[in-house]
Amino acid sequence: MGPISIELLPNRLLLDGNFEGYKLSLKEIPIKRRDLSTPVDRILLNSSQYTLLHTKLYGLHNHLIGDHFDDTNSVYFIDSDWNVCKTYLDSFSNEVAEPIIVWQIPKSEERKTGDYNVTLKFTDENTAVIADGTGIMYIVNTGLRRDDDVFTALFSDKVIGSDEGFVIQDAVSKKTQSHKEELHVLALNIKQNTLEGHFSTFLYWVTFVKEDSQWHQVAIKQLHAKGDVQYCSLQKDCNAVYVVSEGGCKFTINSDYLVKKDDNETGNVEGRDTHKTYNWTQNFEDITIKFPLPENLNKESVNVESKATEVDIRYNETKLLSGQLYQRIDSHLTTWAVENNCLEIVLYKSEAGLMWPELVKGDQAGEYIVDPSIVQEAQERLGHLSSDTEASPQTGTTFNSQQVEECDFETDKVTTFERLQGTTNNVTHRAHLGSHQVLMTANLNPDLPLALGVRHDVDVCLWQPQGCGDDFSISHEGTLLAFGYVSASKRNRKFCVCPPDMSYSAVCESSGHLFIYRQKRPISTTVLKNRTTGRKVDNIAEQQVVNISNEEITGIYATNKILYLLTASSVKALKL
Repeated sequence: MGPISIELLPNRLLLDGNFEGYKLSLKEIPIKRRDLSTPVDRILLNSSQYTLLHTKLYGLHNHLIGDHFDDTNSVYFIDSDWNVCKTYLDSFSNEVAEPIIVWQIPKSEERKTGDYNVTLKFTDENTAVIADGTGIMYIVNTGLRRDDDVFTALFSDKVIGSDEGFVIQDAVSKKTQSHKEELHVLALNIKQNTLEGHFSTFLYWVTFVKEDSQWHQVAIKQLHAKGDVQYCSLQKDCNAVYVVSEGGCKFTINSDYLVKKDDNETGNVEGRDTHKTYNWTQNFEDITIKFPLPENLNKESVNVESKATEVDIRYNETKLLSGQLYQRIDSHLTTWAVENNCLEIVLYKSEAGLMWPELVKGDQAGEYIVDPSIVQEAQERLGHLSSDTEASPQTGTTFNSQQVEECDFETDKVTTFERLQGTTNNVTHRAHLGSHQVLMTANLNPDLPLALGVRHDVDVCLWQPQGCGDDFSISHEGTLLAFGYVSASKRNRKFCVCPPDMSYSAVCESSGHLFIYRQKRPISTTVLKNRTTGRKVDNIAEQQVVNISNEEITGIYATNKILYLLTASSVKALKL
């Protein structure tokens, strides 16, 4: 049985079709700054790390860590001496506190080419995991973090390989039915196939158990992603892992449950399926499906039935393809022919111009091949964005609300959300996100995985995945109005964030500017009216711009009232 296909349908009550935009506010935002005596630890790319995977992993690394289990709004960072430092905005002095060193990471060996930045993740009120980037992971007892207790190391070892570094993506503490303490860590690294030279992303799901006050590693699972991993998180009961990637993800190693050869195609490092039963391609009007058939076939044995939303294709009563189509078709226009032992079927879309991310919902037996005409048309439509010559002035209107933007065009890279179960090694649920990427993640509830923000029209919808056992759901929890549009206009954006209450969102450039978008809130001090319609305005959404003078932003963390920024030599707190 294939994975359950999930369609992400936004809650209409959380959308606002009448949103008129953000009004620029010149109100000053109080900013408090604390200079650092020791600079922030940071690894930059070298000449051997030239892929997009490396660029995103290193260049977009957030060096400022928040603590979702502590309501004091403290933040942490690692300095160049490998000290774990803690600071916060003091409520009494209204200043950023002098950083407190809560632990120093041991330097067991010198860094080498290919090592990663240090990562820190809090798992509960008194436990954290730290990866030093060289391959060693630490489990530490943090004590009462509210009281600035010093960390104590409980475990340290190379958990995924003797020479493999990694970064921690997620970590979850849980208690089993036998009241044993378990710790599950999700790590990530990038490795190269030495034969073909390609780089791939690998995830490692490592399990620890506490016995006699000592932590022991008991299991490891490895997953291989075909493309860039935009989001990954553990289900809170540690029964499954959630992954958003461009090419799908699958288990390759599971020390608890054997990965079958059908699930893991040996020798196929790029993850490309080598025994697909058919291939399909599409343009804006129709879809072409091709099935290889045996020699000396009997055309009378071919049976093709199509309905508006379903298709059933058989040969000698053998099912070739059957199920619900991704979108509607004009079934009376369906044609098919057999030539050179190949069955070719053409389906005509009811809604021309819509590109399908999949043919039959949940079916994985077909290989999608990009139509070269689509690529050529995309280049023609977007050619003006990279033209070497200046475009001549045009008469008439200077803006067309219907024109296609580069960020709006559907590319051949389809982003997919998948839930992979750790006991069966299978994908149980799948949701197609189209060509839109995950713009941000947000911790809306500390008892649930991170929510992911995906563009919907001009907005960004925040989707909350949650599951227990085999049950799974993903719900629309909130909307950042017009944030998809405004973030796409920021070509130099580095970080996008929002706080748990979703009262504002922020786009941070690597240096130069910070853009804050406050969501609609009631107006109580004055009466505003729309100049065009005369209608009274009861709510207003505001945009504020903060200039960052010649300092590169290396980290950001958003709370409901404070937005923290980290540079190489300072911590800033913006009171919102």
